[in-house]
Amino acid sequence: MPGVKAYKFKLKTNPAFEQACVFTLDTCRELYNASLQERRDAYQINHVSLNYNSQSAQLPGIKALPPGRCRRLQSGASRRSAPLSRRRSTTSFAASRQVKKPGYPRFKGKAFFDSFVYPQSGFSLEGDKLHLSKIGSCRVRLSRPIEGGIKTCTIKREADGWYVVFAVECNQSRFIPKTGKAAGIDLGIECFAAVSNGERVENPKHYRAAESELKRAQRTVARRKNKRSNRRRKAINILARKHLHIKRQRADFHHKTALDVIRRYDHITIEDLNVCGMVRNHHLAKSISDAGWNQFARILTSKAANAGREVILVNPAYTSQDCSQCGSRVRKSLAVREHRCINCGFVAHRDHNAAINIQKRGQKRGARASGMGYEARVNREESPTIAGHPV
Repeated sequence: MPGVKAYKFKLKTNPAFEQACVFTLDTCRELYNASLQERRDAYQINHVSLNYNSQSAQLPGIKALPPGRCRRLQSGASRRSAPLSRRRSTTSFAASRQVKKPGYPRFKGKAFFDSFVYPQSGFSLEGDKLHLSKIGSCRVRLSRPIEGGIKTCTIKREADGWYVVFAVECNQSRFIPKTGKAAGIDLGIECFAAVSNGERVENPKHYRAAESELKRAQRTVARRKNKRSNRRRKAINILARKHLHIKRQRADFHHKTALDVIRRYDHITIEDLNVCGMVRNHHLAKSISDAGWNQFARILTSKAANAGREVILVNPAYTSQDCSQCGSRVRKSLAVREHRCINCGFVAHRDHNAAINIQKRGQKRGARASGMGYEARVNREESPTIAGHPV
């Protein structure tokens, strides 16, 4: 299945290369903020809505000004990245309108603008050496071979250094032998995933395990009263590295778990959880965010599509309450971890019972075992989702 795949590698930079990258980042950030301000003023004063094309038409005139008037925009690297900054502001406006309560896109400070893009030109990769136009060259730690043609090159700054992200157009399909098995998966906090066959995937709780170290790092930042001091900057960087490590641990766990699932099952049914609504429960918000259910569902769906597996999303309403054997509804609170049916006498762990119900709902959705090719069909029930498991 042809598609776009991202390869991320760390750069072996030098001070001159980093300084040029920071200069380009600041230029793109200023252009992004200027485009937001221009849109805001045009609407407030003249009630005119600007778009990407109208703002991009101004760039040639700005670049033609005498040297020194717009030194940043007239630099070579900035000329290539400027249109992408305009495009990013347009994307921010489009995204703000898709939420229920739209808000105006925010102006970006230095700590909130960490990447710029080379669209198809201005860069080259020769072996393990990356050449960027008007910036310089540096080595790349190629941890794996790049398959396919590189379309775009993104330079990104993170807490532990600089990275390059190549967007590659390639065939992402991979052959995994069919197993003929189906499974329902209930995502939870006590255990990360409960499978309908009785297996359980324990929750590693990466954030909870690192809370003591994070607490010490946060206290160190709080003690640095001078917000412009180097000691405070170093303390913030240490804290950011710890959060970045937790993020990577969670992503690694999700990728390995998702790959194990698609290797063992042809048809996978999971819940279509409304995580944004569930984190409003302040007693469970930290644990829900630590589990990362949305990220796991996204990774699982992507890997299943590439491997020719089927992923079905079903409504999670009453999956923990209904008996998986007789269908009677047994009301229970979240504190009750065992399902006991007063009608048929079926006894099982709450999550195991929910996983069986999830699998049955996926079967009712008419999952087909053949004719899927390399596409994973994502089915959603017509009934609306709820904010987590009902009590």
